[in-house]
Amino acid sequence: MNNSTLSCPKCGSTSLYKNGHDKYGNQQFLCKLCHHSFKLSHSQKRKNFPFPYPKCSSCGKAMEIYKVRRSFVVFRCRACRTKDRVPFNLPEPVTLIPEKFKYFRFPIFFVLKAFVLYMKHNMSYRSLAHSLNIKVSHVTIYKWVIKLCTLFSVLFPTFTIENVFSVHADETVLVFKEQKYYVWLLVDHETNLILCWHVSKYRDMGQVKVLLEKFFGNSKPKNIELITDGLGAYESAVKLLFRNINHVVVPLGKNNQCESKFSLLKDFFRLKRGLKNTKNLAKYIQGFCVVKNLWKTHNGNINCILSHLHSFITTS
Repeated sequence: MNNSTLSCPKCGSTSLYKNGHDKYGNQQFLCKLCHHSFKLSHSQKRKNFPFPYPKCSSCGKAMEIYKVRRSFVVFRCRACRTKDRVPFNLPEPVTLIPEKFKYFRFPIFFVLKAFVLYMKHNMSYRSLAHSLNIKVSHVTIYKWVIKLCTLFSVLFPTFTIENVFSVHADETVLVFKEQKYYVWLLVDHETNLILCWHVSKYRDMGQVKVLLEKFFGNSKPKNIELITDGLGAYESAVKLLFRNINHVVVPLGKNNQCESKFSLLKDFFRLKRGLKNTKNLAKYIQGFCVVKNLWKTHNGNINCILSHLHSFITTS
């Protein structure tokens, strides 16, 4: 490569080669005459972790990242291969404040209204784009829905109410791209509200454990009545892990408080013609359960639902 704008800093020759990149991504050059290697920029790679990287305890030289684990990082010396483990704190959850919506071109009212209409009335993204009386793309509404579903998965991990003594538990199958996914619900017997939900690829005792642990949360386990259709996973979880639960088995098809929710959930996905990305399945179910509970709590008054969501987001 002959480039008149570049010259070798050692001999001044303009006859140069491009000689790859260094470990930080900077372009390197090689002189054809004196074979001197040089580079124009010297930017270094950003550190992956905020804490200072350790020095080797044996030779005192710099160490590099060898492995990253959930609660610590393993460093290794470049020279003598000595390893050292440095613990670090996991990143804190992102604060969910109204600034999350400051980059939207439209007021948050339109964002929340599109979300509620999509989840409750089974409207498509294109239908919502035409009904909101604003010039917005259906792709933008899709991003609104996914973002709000992710947001509410933190704000509404469960739907807690007081004085719960009897709950219904059931599971159903949703098939996407020839793979089975199980949706688990826990519904209050008195209010018919969805208390907690869980999505998994398996149908065993471990999934029942996750569902019940979501329901109890950090509170002390209390004596409740669990009504199921007789799946063995419920009985095993109650006998081994949750002895304070009175397990009541009803005939198959009689657990109507869960099955009514499942019929609405399947209608929701049927009208949406499935999902393009199965990774969003849990997010859609999260948003569906939140809107379903708020719709029942506020007797279908969409203005009350929107004001409730807005106040909850701004105060969280």
